[in-house]
Amino acid sequence: MSSKLTAILWQSRQALSEANLCGRPLWHWSLEAVQALKPQKIVLVTDAKKPPALEGVRPTSRNRLAAAIGGPEHKVILLPAEIPCIRPRSLKRLLAASRSGTRCLSPSSERDGGSVFCGSASVIKEALSSMARGDGLGAIRAHLQPRPVAAGPQPEELLAVLTLADLAEAARVLRLRKCEELLSKGVLLDDPSTVHIDPKVRVGRGTRIRGWVIIEGESRIAGNCDIGSFSHIVDSEIAAGTTLLDHCFVRSSRIGKGAQLGPFTHIRPESIIGAEAKVGNFVELKKTVLARASKAPHLTYLGDATIGKGVNVGAGTITCNYDGRLKHQTIVEDGAFIGSDVQLVAPIRVGRGAYVAAGSCIVEDVPAESLALARSRQVVKLGWAKDKQKKRRRSKKD
Repeated sequence: MSSKLTAILWQSRQALSEANLCGRPLWHWSLEAVQALKPQKIVLVTDAKKPPALEGVRPTSRNRLAAAIGGPEHKVILLPAEIPCIRPRSLKRLLAASRSGTRCLSPSSERDGGSVFCGSASVIKEALSSMARGDGLGAIRAHLQPRPVAAGPQPEELLAVLTLADLAEAARVLRLRKCEELLSKGVLLDDPSTVHIDPKVRVGRGTRIRGWVIIEGESRIAGNCDIGSFSHIVDSEIAAGTTLLDHCFVRSSRIGKGAQLGPFTHIRPESIIGAEAKVGNFVELKKTVLARASKAPHLTYLGDATIGKGVNVGAGTITCNYDGRLKHQTIVEDGAFIGSDVQLVAPIRVGRGAYVAAGSCIVEDVPAESLALARSRQVVKLGWAKDKQKKRRRSKKD
């Protein structure tokens, strides 16, 4: 099979075939299906001025397709690029049936075939030679008149994405398949009808994914995690035993084993959260490392920061990392304690085991195991409020 098979993907609608479907261009899904057959050659028929450069895929135009097919002993599978739900097993069934002549895939063996067909290279080349300029797969099928072969029990395999409604339906099909796969592997989905999980996502056994969760790209979620409702994960890695409470957004970041996030936590790209760390409600991290067992429980922004092990970051703390032109680093070493409502004006370093008092604006490095205070001394004027009320009453009488 692998030495004498040519697979041809035919892009019939250039703009739509480049549309994003579950994180990849639409036609990549058809390509993946034919790659599973390990053909000797894959040809992409396209009118694009700059065709995609992919290893093992040869782009060509319709007029030059015949020359790209190969020798007469080859079998050729020809299919539209816009059928993302096609499965490799259906293509294998088609290939096996074509040993006795030209065949095409159909929703059932008793119906007319669709635009996925297989035949000898010589027969396909003959059909191509009879086509007028601009003819599509329908003209080839009319010339070949192939016998139908049932695609399988799921008719959506032959869904051609020609409209935006078709694109939405294809996404639904791929995500439903992903849910079925995860359920069979021991992943608990509270409500599969509401979750959106891209086909390339990996989830470990024992993880629970609650309703209205979106997991995109090539995210990796280990076993025994708990992903709360309305959370959104993109191209991220989440280690075993991690909990995401409701409404967490994690993009292009890594979360360590046994960490806890949320609710309402925003983890921006290039962030790393260590094992057993805690990032709480209304906390935002950007390009920040929060090491093992450190915590930022409330209302905090940490950007361009490296936070050591066992650090407490108090509520309302922010790193002032941008000077209007450049971003600067904040470093907080192991065991430090940052009080509430603190501004760390970068570039700055807080040493190991140091304390920063609540309400401080820190603009200079804090040495290890020291206490930094940067706030005005409190002044109390006894009886001030009482005197003010008396003055108000007098003014009203006047």
